[in-house]
Amino acid sequence: MKSKKSTIHHLEKTGAISGILSIIFYFSAAVLPFIPDYLSRLLGFAFPLLWIIAFMGLYSFLKKESHTPTLEIAYLFGIIGAAIACSFIVVQQANFIWHDTAMEAANSEEAKSLLKASFKGANRVQAGLDVAFDIFITISWFLFGINIAKSSNFNKLLGWIGCLISAGLLTLNMLTFPQAPADTGLIDLGPFLGLWSLIVFVWFTRILFKNKNSTDQH
Repeated sequence: MKSKKSTIHHLEKTGAISGILSIIFYFSAAVLPFIPDYLSRLLGFAFPLLWIIAFMGLYSFLKKESHTPTLEIAYLFGIIGAAIACSFIVVQQANFIWHDTAMEAANSEEAKSLLKASFKGANRVQAGLDVAFDIFITISWFLFGINIAKSSNFNKLLGWIGCLISAGLLTLNMLTFPQAPADTGLIDLGPFLGLWSLIVFVWFTRILFKNKNSTDQH
Protein backbone atom coordinates (compact mmCIF):
# COMPACT_ATOMS: atom_id res chain seq x y z
CA MET A 1 0.00 0.00 0.00
CA LYS A 2 2.84 2.34 0.89
CA SER A 3 4.57 1.47 -2.38
CA LYS A 4 1.43 2.36 -4.36
CA LYS A 5 1.07 5.72 -2.60
CA SER A 6 4.75 6.42 -3.12
CA THR A 7 4.33 5.71 -6.84
CA ILE A 8 1.37 8.10 -7.01
CA HIS A 9 3.41 10.76 -5.22
CA HIS A 10 6.23 10.33 -7.73
CA LEU A 11 3.70 10.70 -10.57
CA GLU A 12 2.47 13.94 -9.04
CA LYS A 13 6.02 15.30 -8.70
CA THR A 14 6.81 14.29 -12.26
CA GLY A 15 3.61 16.00 -13.39
CA ALA A 16 4.41 19.20 -11.51
CA ILE A 17 7.91 19.45 -12.97
CA SER A 18 6.61 18.53 -16.44
CA GLY A 19 4.08 21.35 -16.14
CA ILE A 20 6.80 23.90 -15.43
CA LEU A 21 8.94 22.62 -18.30
CA SER A 22 5.98 22.59 -20.69
CA ILE A 23 5.30 26.30 -20.17
CA ILE A 24 9.00 27.18 -20.40
CA PHE A 25 9.21 25.24 -23.67
CA TYR A 26 6.04 26.93 -24.93
CA PHE A 27 7.31 30.46 -24.32
CA SER A 28 10.83 29.62 -25.53
CA ALA A 29 9.53 28.30 -28.86
CA ALA A 30 7.15 31.25 -29.26
CA VAL A 31 9.19 34.30 -28.26
CA LEU A 32 12.93 33.52 -28.53
CA PRO A 33 13.98 34.28 -32.14
CA PHE A 34 17.62 33.29 -31.64
CA ILE A 35 16.79 29.61 -31.02
CA PRO A 36 17.70 27.43 -34.04
CA ASP A 37 14.68 26.25 -36.03
CA TYR A 38 15.24 22.57 -35.26
CA LEU A 39 15.39 23.28 -31.52
CA SER A 40 12.34 25.53 -31.66
CA ARG A 41 10.41 22.73 -33.38
CA LEU A 42 11.58 20.22 -30.79
CA LEU A 43 10.38 22.46 -27.96
CA GLY A 44 7.07 23.01 -29.75
CA PHE A 45 6.51 19.28 -30.22
CA ALA A 46 7.52 18.50 -26.63
CA PHE A 47 5.39 20.97 -24.70
CA PRO A 48 2.00 19.30 -25.37
CA LEU A 49 3.45 15.91 -24.39
CA LEU A 50 4.77 17.33 -21.13
CA TRP A 51 1.38 18.97 -20.59
CA ILE A 52 -0.31 15.56 -20.67
CA ILE A 53 2.01 14.31 -17.92
CA ALA A 54 1.37 17.54 -16.00
CA PHE A 55 -2.40 17.02 -16.17
CA MET A 56 -1.95 13.45 -14.94
CA GLY A 57 -0.06 14.67 -11.87
CA LEU A 58 -2.40 17.56 -11.05
CA TYR A 59 -5.50 15.40 -11.50
CA SER A 60 -4.05 12.67 -9.27
CA PHE A 61 -3.31 15.19 -6.54
CA LEU A 62 -6.61 17.06 -6.60
CA LYS A 63 -8.82 13.97 -6.72
CA LYS A 64 -7.42 12.72 -3.39
CA GLU A 65 -9.04 15.70 -1.67
CA SER A 66 -12.23 15.95 -3.75
CA HIS A 67 -13.01 13.63 -6.67
CA THR A 68 -15.57 15.70 -8.58
CA PRO A 69 -17.21 15.35 -12.02
CA THR A 70 -15.71 18.70 -13.04
CA LEU A 71 -12.24 17.37 -12.24
CA GLU A 72 -12.81 14.30 -14.41
CA ILE A 73 -13.95 16.48 -17.32
CA ALA A 74 -11.04 18.88 -16.81
CA TYR A 75 -8.57 16.00 -16.96
CA LEU A 76 -10.12 14.41 -20.07
CA PHE A 77 -10.45 17.71 -21.96
CA GLY A 78 -6.89 18.65 -21.01
CA ILE A 79 -5.51 15.43 -22.49
CA ILE A 80 -7.53 15.89 -25.68
CA GLY A 81 -6.48 19.54 -25.92
CA ALA A 82 -2.79 18.68 -25.56
CA ALA A 83 -3.09 16.00 -28.25
CA ILE A 84 -4.71 18.52 -30.61
CA ALA A 85 -1.94 21.02 -29.80
CA CYS A 86 0.72 18.50 -30.81
CA SER A 87 -1.22 17.78 -34.02
CA PHE A 88 -1.58 21.40 -35.10
CA ILE A 89 2.03 22.26 -34.27
CA VAL A 90 3.28 19.32 -36.37
CA VAL A 91 0.98 20.31 -39.26
CA GLN A 92 2.03 23.95 -38.93
CA GLN A 93 5.76 23.26 -38.96
CA ALA A 94 5.47 20.78 -41.83
CA ASN A 95 3.59 23.40 -43.88
CA PHE A 96 6.27 26.01 -43.16
CA ILE A 97 9.10 23.70 -44.23
CA TRP A 98 7.34 22.51 -47.40
CA HIS A 99 6.45 26.08 -48.33
CA ASP A 100 9.98 27.41 -47.81
CA THR A 101 11.45 24.54 -49.82
CA ALA A 102 9.00 25.10 -52.67
CA MET A 103 9.62 28.87 -52.68
CA GLU A 104 13.37 28.32 -53.00
CA ALA A 105 12.81 26.07 -56.02
CA ALA A 106 10.31 28.41 -57.71
CA ASN A 107 11.81 30.10 -60.78
CA SER A 108 9.16 32.71 -61.56
CA GLU A 109 7.02 35.28 -59.80
CA GLU A 110 3.91 33.55 -61.10
CA ALA A 111 4.98 30.26 -59.49
CA LYS A 112 5.76 32.03 -56.23
CA SER A 113 2.35 33.73 -56.22
CA LEU A 114 0.66 30.37 -56.74
CA LEU A 115 2.68 28.81 -53.91
CA LYS A 116 1.81 31.68 -51.58
CA ALA A 117 -1.90 31.26 -52.32
CA SER A 118 -1.67 27.49 -51.81
CA PHE A 119 0.16 27.96 -48.53
CA LYS A 120 -2.42 30.44 -47.29
CA GLY A 121 -5.19 27.92 -47.91
CA ALA A 122 -3.34 24.99 -46.37
CA ASN A 123 -2.30 27.05 -43.36
CA ARG A 124 -5.94 27.62 -42.46
CA VAL A 125 -6.14 23.94 -41.48
CA GLN A 126 -3.68 24.35 -38.62
CA ALA A 127 -5.33 27.64 -37.68
CA GLY A 128 -8.61 25.75 -37.27
CA LEU A 129 -6.90 23.07 -35.21
CA ASP A 130 -5.48 25.86 -33.05
CA VAL A 131 -9.03 27.01 -32.25
CA ALA A 132 -10.04 23.42 -31.45
CA PHE A 133 -7.08 23.29 -29.06
CA ASP A 134 -8.20 26.53 -27.41
CA ILE A 135 -11.74 25.20 -26.94
CA PHE A 136 -10.63 22.06 -25.13
CA ILE A 137 -7.82 23.64 -23.14
CA THR A 138 -9.82 26.64 -21.92
CA ILE A 139 -12.69 24.43 -20.75
CA SER A 140 -10.14 22.15 -19.09
CA TRP A 141 -8.41 24.98 -17.25
CA PHE A 142 -11.72 26.59 -16.32
CA LEU A 143 -12.79 23.39 -14.59
CA PHE A 144 -9.35 22.80 -13.10
CA GLY A 145 -9.56 26.37 -11.81
CA ILE A 146 -12.79 25.56 -9.97
CA ASN A 147 -11.17 22.56 -8.30
CA ILE A 148 -8.01 24.53 -7.50
CA ALA A 149 -10.12 27.27 -5.90
CA LYS A 150 -11.87 24.69 -3.71
CA SER A 151 -8.66 22.88 -2.73
CA SER A 152 -7.18 23.60 0.70
CA ASN A 153 -3.69 23.24 -0.77
CA PHE A 154 -4.03 26.07 -3.27
CA ASN A 155 -5.04 29.70 -3.08
CA LYS A 156 -8.74 30.30 -3.78
CA LEU A 157 -8.05 33.50 -5.73
CA LEU A 158 -5.53 31.67 -7.92
CA GLY A 159 -8.20 29.21 -9.01
CA TRP A 160 -10.82 31.84 -9.80
CA ILE A 161 -8.32 33.93 -11.77
CA GLY A 162 -7.66 30.87 -13.92
CA CYS A 163 -11.40 30.50 -14.51
CA LEU A 164 -11.66 34.15 -15.53
CA ILE A 165 -8.75 34.01 -17.98
CA SER A 166 -9.98 30.73 -19.48
CA ALA A 167 -13.52 32.02 -19.94
CA GLY A 168 -12.20 35.24 -21.47
CA LEU A 169 -9.94 33.39 -23.92
CA LEU A 170 -12.72 31.05 -25.03
CA THR A 171 -15.19 33.94 -25.42
CA LEU A 172 -12.78 35.98 -27.55
CA ASN A 173 -12.04 32.97 -29.75
CA MET A 174 -15.73 32.40 -30.36
CA LEU A 175 -16.40 36.08 -31.08
CA THR A 176 -13.63 36.38 -33.68
CA PHE A 177 -13.83 32.86 -35.19
CA PRO A 178 -12.35 31.85 -37.60
CA GLN A 179 -9.81 34.62 -37.07
CA ALA A 180 -7.59 34.74 -33.98
CA PRO A 181 -8.45 37.51 -31.50
CA ALA A 182 -5.04 39.14 -32.00
CA ASP A 183 -5.65 39.37 -35.77
CA THR A 184 -8.79 41.44 -35.16
CA GLY A 185 -7.12 43.93 -32.82
CA LEU A 186 -8.28 42.28 -29.60
CA ILE A 187 -6.03 41.10 -26.80
CA ASP A 188 -4.57 37.60 -26.93
CA LEU A 189 -5.15 36.01 -23.53
CA GLY A 190 -3.17 32.88 -24.44
CA PRO A 191 0.12 34.10 -22.90
CA PHE A 192 -1.74 35.14 -19.73
CA LEU A 193 -3.21 31.64 -19.43
CA GLY A 194 0.29 30.25 -19.94
CA LEU A 195 1.71 32.45 -17.17
CA TRP A 196 -1.14 31.50 -14.86
CA SER A 197 -0.60 27.78 -15.46
CA LEU A 198 3.13 28.25 -14.80
CA ILE A 199 2.25 29.76 -11.41
CA VAL A 200 -0.06 26.80 -10.73
CA PHE A 201 2.63 24.25 -11.49
CA VAL A 202 5.27 26.12 -9.47
CA TRP A 203 2.82 26.25 -6.55
CA PHE A 204 2.03 22.56 -7.08
CA THR A 205 5.74 21.66 -7.05
CA ARG A 206 6.26 23.63 -3.85
CA ILE A 207 3.39 21.79 -2.17
CA LEU A 208 4.72 18.36 -3.14
CA PHE A 209 8.33 18.92 -2.15
CA LYS A 210 7.49 20.84 1.01
CA ASN A 211 5.06 18.20 2.24
CA LYS A 212 6.85 15.13 0.89
CA ASN A 213 7.05 13.28 4.21
CA SER A 214 3.46 13.92 5.20
CA THR A 215 2.23 12.99 1.72
CA ASP A 216 4.05 9.66 1.82
CA GLN A 217 2.42 8.81 5.15
CA HIS A 218 -1.18 9.48 4.09
